[in-house]
Amino acid sequence: MGRTSIVSLRVFQGLLAAANLGLSAYVVHWYLVTTRRGSPASLNFLVFASSFSVLSLLYLELAPRLCPRAAHPYGCMSVEACNALFYFAAFIAHAVFLGGLAMCRGTVCTVGRVDSIIAAAAFCAWSASTILTAKQMFMTGVRKSGADHANNTKAMQMQDA
Repeated sequence: MGRTSIVSLRVFQGLLAAANLGLSAYVVHWYLVTTRRGSPASLNFLVFASSFSVLSLLYLELAPRLCPRAAHPYGCMSVEACNALFYFAAFIAHAVFLGGLAMCRGTVCTVGRVDSIIAAAAFCAWSASTILTAKQMFMTGVRKSGADHANNTKAMQMQDA
């Protein structure tokens, strides 16, 4: 995969994380303002997954450039796999919560449903990213330091060009 494909996937993941964060925050705000009870745990977990995703994107894109030793291939793949796992758990939990509601109408219910669908799309994007990283790791071999990984990535980019 070329660098353009990876950057496009990262941009897509960032847009999904921003959309999830915004929609989840809207529903959480509705719960805090309109009802006497707090927001459901599934929504709170979606907010966490989106926030973790934004921080992960910063790490995955900036660490190889600024601090190559911190960007070990196993670390990068672990971060991507954690994101996929978090989004999987979040969208399943939120869908189960929405399915258990006795009455779900109005804007906030629609936003909640869309939020669950976007979380499922984010799960697919992070799963694809994890698979691509694992494929690259197994095809090129794993180096001990992040600097070797960064140099290997640059060499692959030059081959693609």
